Amino acid sequence: MKEIQCLLNSVNSILREEKVKKEESFRRGERFNMFMICGIDHYEVMHSSIIASFLDPQGSHGQRNKYLDAFITIVGDKTGIDTLSCSVYTEYVTNEGRIDILIEDDKGKCIIIENKIYAVDQDRQLVRYQKFANEKFGEGQYAIYYLTLDGHDANDNSSNGVTYKRISFRYHILSWIAICIKESAFIPLIRETLIQYRNHIKQLTNQDMEANNKEELLKQMVENAEAVKTIFIHQDDYKKYVFNRFFLESSTIIELCKERNLNIGQSKMFVGGAGKGFYFYKKEWKSAAIWFYTDRSGEWDFYWGISNYNEKLDVSIKKIDCLRNEPIELWPYGWEYLEMYRNWDWNVFEEMINGNFAKYIRDLVILSLDEIEKRQLPMP
Repeated sequence: MKEIQCLLNSVNSILREEKVKKEESFRRGERFNMFMICGIDHYEVMHSSIIASFLDPQGSHGQRNKYLDAFITIVGDKTGIDTLSCSVYTEYVTNEGRIDILIEDDKGKCIIIENKIYAVDQDRQLVRYQKFANEKFGEGQYAIYYLTLDGHDANDNSSNGVTYKRISFRYHILSWIAICIKESAFIPLIRETLIQYRNHIKQLTNQDMEANNKEELLKQMVENAEAVKTIFIHQDDYKKYVFNRFFLESSTIIELCKERNLNIGQSKMFVGGAGKGFYFYKKEWKSAAIWFYTDRSGEWDFYWGISNYNEKLDVSIKKIDCLRNEPIELWPYGWEYLEMYRNWDWNVFEEMINGNFAKYIRDLVILSLDEIEKRQLPMP
């Protein structure tokens, strides 16, 4: 335990220095970023448009195929696509669905990029895109890239039998942007735009630490390897502890349940496997509950709505105002992704500790309860 405490003290010292540097950077205006201001964090369509605009040889950047060539190099594309003759499309409509980014040359070759920041895979999505590509371009004349923040695989349903390559914002897009910045050294408007987008991606992928501080952090981790190993071994226990202690047992949630006569439960949280969540319910509801749920095996893509989890609610389809997406049978009043806490990275667990997560969930529960009671909606 002494070694762990030593490591934590060293890390806290580095974080304090990092905070000071960021405050100094803020005062110099270096933290100004239009991408953050516009709030494009998790909107795949907007990221696709930004990336496509630089990949397009006919783009307003005026640099022809310079940026597309850099992308081809970074991802190791083997199609032999003629970058100078390429046309680039976003939200390309096919009979098999909309493709996020499609790049095709005048010789019948194509690159397809499916951009998934937080969105879930659609039913047989990559399978359908491969079918389209085979029919239009022919086998061997195209490549499919699956772009995510960290480079994870597409799910089995989406990718069954599909040849595709995983690429990530964390490595491939940042590496590509770095080359584009060098290529734009004497074009200030483009260079500074790329720098702002690079900084935005670094923040999205949790790589926003100063280089010197990161180097010192890594040195401390190496010097305290056993402590680091122990912390990593217990990271799942840490998540469970924080969730239980600072959310389920928080005064915010306890008071909410007491004031609104609610009970709270959880299913499969932090035990692995797909399908997990927590829920609020009243005894008189019998089976219905306000669920916060994910179909994923990890703690990401959380959404919320009213369901009874295992069976269909026997009620008329009625969308309630506080839920954005249209009703389906398992979610008869609609559903919506958790905008602020859709993906539970380490920042979310910090938000649990400081109480913000519990307050956010409380407000959503109250919002739905008020509408349920006002409209006297059936909760079987």
